[in-house]
Amino acid sequence: MNFKKLGLVVALCIATIVGVLILIRDNVIEKTEFVPDITDLTHNYLAEDEIREATEKRQAADIKPAEVITTLQDGTTRVAIVFDGLPDRPLAARLLDVLAKHKADAVFFVEGENVVDEPETMKLIRSAGQEIGNYTYVGLSAMEKCPVEEQLRELCRTQKAVTMNDPLKPTLFRAPRTVYSDDLLKSVRAAGLEYAVKENVRFQPGNIHNQTEADAYAASVINGSIIAIPVNHLVEQKADDRAVREEKPAVDMKPTIKDDNSASLPPTVDLATELDLLLTAFDAKGVQAVFVNQFRKIHYIPANLPLFNKDEQGGAK
Repeated sequence: MNFKKLGLVVALCIATIVGVLILIRDNVIEKTEFVPDITDLTHNYLAEDEIREATEKRQAADIKPAEVITTLQDGTTRVAIVFDGLPDRPLAARLLDVLAKHKADAVFFVEGENVVDEPETMKLIRSAGQEIGNYTYVGLSAMEKCPVEEQLRELCRTQKAVTMNDPLKPTLFRAPRTVYSDDLLKSVRAAGLEYAVKENVRFQPGNIHNQTEADAYAASVINGSIIAIPVNHLVEQKADDRAVREEKPAVDMKPTIKDDNSASLPPTVDLATELDLLLTAFDAKGVQAVFVNQFRKIHYIPANLPLFNKDEQGGAK
């Protein structure tokens, strides 16, 4: 092959390579340039479609309030345990180990914001056979005083956060320092939640240090009680959350749960150890911790008629 033919072959190769590069640029790079980052799921957690659907249901004249799950009164030796808040992963793992050790069931009421930040922790809870409930998006307290729009936003965004990471949609609702008014329970139902859980015992972490104290505490808890246990993983509401930025003044960008002292545990409290001692005491009494779904379900409780006497186990919430 002479130099003239060799030069022609090289020129053809270069032209072919340039043509391929232009083709890639015009048909692949440019067409995918404006494809959004599929790893950025923030907008999905706004749950705009779900909120719109819930709003329509809430406005229906025949909307019924969600039922309230309350204490058992059948004399059986059972209690129910509910955790208020999503624990951090290390604490969640230890709590789950304790529950498995005692063959105990529990419901973890989780904040949607924490689920968004730590979905693997929620999946860990679910994979251990425990149940997930809706604790609003930021652990919002006094939900009955919030506008309907805010109620639905808090509930629907949490439902969305959970179901984006788990096939099972929560059916149980709780919120800190909240009265279950008729209006709130209608919002709960419209958001796809069937029940609100009302505890009669509020466990205060830090008071059980040994088995004797655990036995004494367990002896004071009546059969059929629902025991609420706060965890120490606070919500860190994001200031760039569009739902908050557009619909709330800046002063409200802090999660209300931080005002609930029962949710902040002293750093020396070992909740998993306390739970182990408590469940050991219940085992000795022949009392089994079961899912709260098995408990009594009743209709709307008027806010001016407390469900429990304040002198009973821990008082009414």
